This record gives sequence, C-alpha cells and structure tokens, in this order.
Amino acid sequence: MSKELKKYKARIFGELYSIVSDEEDDFVLEVVRKVDCLMKEISTKNNATVDAKKIAVLTALKVTEELLALQELMEKEQSQSDRILTLLNEEEFSF
Repeated sequence: MSKELKKYKARIFGELYSIVSDEEDDFVLEVVRKVDCLMKEISTKNNATVDAKKIAVLTALKVTEELLALQELMEKEQSQSDRILTLLNEEEFSF
C-alpha cells in the first residue's frame, strides 16, 4: 500500500516552495525547518552577501557531509554487531 502524496507550501531562506511528499507532516516540517536554519546559519557565518544559490550549494554540502558521517558510523556499528554475533555463535557451538 503506497502512502498518499501531500502538497505543502514552505518558505525556505525567504523563498516560497511547493513541496510534494508522502512523508508525515511533522517530518516534512522538520526537514524544511532544518534546511532553512542551515541556510540562515551559513549566510550569517559568511558575513558578506552571498547569493542564495551559493548558500544552497553550501547547505547541500553540509547536509551531505553529515549524511556520509552517519552512514560511516552505521557501517562501523553494523560491522561491530556482526563480529559480536559471530563470536556469540562460535561460543554457542563450542559447548
């Protein structure tokens, strides 16, 4: 069963966007809030007026950096879990 697509209007970094998503309302609102906050944070850190396109690219780079770090962490955690399960299975069969 597929989720229902919903349309949203969201203001991100002063611009109004139409968003279509099948995610829960709260999740979409949190994503919009996070992107808007990151763009504003990056804009204020640069002190100079930088165009919105450059700020959007810098925001995408930041989000991708965070995503890759989390994926790497998950892979390490999975690898560690696999090793623990292997050790437990070896102990089980050694009795």
